[in-house]
Amino acid sequence: MFSSKPYKRAQRVSDNIRREIANIFSFEISDPRLKGLTVTEVQLSDDLSYAKIFLSNYLNQELYEDQDNLTKALENSKSFVKKKLGQNIKLKKIPELLFFIDQQDNQV
Repeated sequence: MFSSKPYKRAQRVSDNIRREIANIFSFEISDPRLKGLTVTEVQLSDDLSYAKIFLSNYLNQELYEDQDNLTKALENSKSFVKKKLGQNIKLKKIPELLFFIDQQDNQV
């Protein structure tokens, strides 16, 4: 049932943030450049003030070719995502969101 190994609060919160941001990108974001992005990882600082969000899109490789356009779209959506996150996760202060594109080699 319950594990005896320690589970830091930052890890629990980062799991919740990953789940919520995945839902936001799947169902609520209107920018077509951001549709279908997958949240691969969220790294939250121990004081919960910064969240590094790693995103990927395995289905649309064109996004990797137009990195600047995707970066601008993520920057423009940051306040919307933070607002939605604040509505869905109860924290005193929502962490500053930092988006990163996961560079995956899809060579088989």
